[in-house]
Amino acid sequence: MRNNEQLKNGGFKKLVKIGAVADIHQEPLDFTREIRFFVDDMNNRFFPDFVVVLGDLVGGKAYGRGLRKIASEFAKCYAPCYYVIRNHDLETTTRPEFKKKVGIDYGWASITVDFLHVIFLDSSWGPRGPSGGPTGHIPQEELEWLKEDLSKISSYQPIVVFSHFPIRVGESRIDNEDTLMNIFKNYNLIATFGGHYHPGAYQKGDSDGIHHFVLHRMGHWVPGNINGSYAKITISPNLIKIKGECLQMSAEVPVLCPEKRKPVSGPDHHYFTQNGKLSIVQSLK
Repeated sequence: MRNNEQLKNGGFKKLVKIGAVADIHQEPLDFTREIRFFVDDMNNRFFPDFVVVLGDLVGGKAYGRGLRKIASEFAKCYAPCYYVIRNHDLETTTRPEFKKKVGIDYGWASITVDFLHVIFLDSSWGPRGPSGGPTGHIPQEELEWLKEDLSKISSYQPIVVFSHFPIRVGESRIDNEDTLMNIFKNYNLIATFGGHYHPGAYQKGDSDGIHHFVLHRMGHWVPGNINGSYAKITISPNLIKIKGECLQMSAEVPVLCPEKRKPVSGPDHHYFTQNGKLSIVQSLK
């Protein structure tokens, strides 16, 4: 466990870099070219600490054969690659089959990278919905695991969460997100990242100042909607930066300290850009 004073006073200064992609929807269209571009960027320019695949790997129930193909491309990343389970993939296969095809042995998991604690949630446990596969829900077993996981870290340690279904922002969110967020009440959750809502979105919590992001989809099963979007996320003890590629929004937001939810240090503003244009400037008051 990290020393509380070191965490509280910013004793760990490394930047944590994360490559993230959501909602690929492989097949009937082929997104191998877009994935290879992402992998090349990760390996030769961005150099992340890890990569996370947030979105639906395949496009629907008729296209499950694409899972192994996609996983073989992401396996070329030099950095460790993590997956979260999502709704369209469960149209095509069972959870055990999905894990086997992409080469993972977990449904939910956590890692610690320098000062940052990272949680990967399996949020696809709700009843089947009109978009295909299960809707957003966190089962009690997973919530109990989360409580146990958080009990092992300092209350000052910054935390980020990755989930396919969004939390607090966008459409088709986790239906028991209030219960989920209440578990983080006495911990230093700084941001959540989701997929599923294809345009992407952002919301800062009114009362807790936690940043909630939804990443723009990489692909789609409709010709003409291919864009290859992905995010390069850099997190320091006082700042979250997202460099968006293609249609992915770029952002720069301050990390807020847990006691008063004020900026730890540095800028007290938010910057958002998309397609190279400044779209939002929002001051924290």
